[in-house]
Amino acid sequence: MAPGITLPAGSGLNAAVVEYRHIHISEDPDSIEVGTPGKGGCIKVYGNFRDPEGFRAKIKAAYELRKLAAELLAGGGQ
Repeated sequence: MAPGITLPAGSGLNAAVVEYRHIHISEDPDSIEVGTPGKGGCIKVYGNFRDPEGFRAKIKAAYELRKLAAELLAGGGQ
């Protein structure tokens, strides 16, 4: 290195190199929304379009839960 040239602190041959990586993993990257909030409720189901059978099962489960919620609301929660 030429005389009179200084390097910032932490640089040079013994400097540590730090690398940060952000990895976003989504198990259920796709979604479908069915219904309207004013007409019986809306459900949004997350799944994977590449697994139609698994997605179909999630939609059926969400429908049953929406139905249960509506019945509970109509009956005062009992």
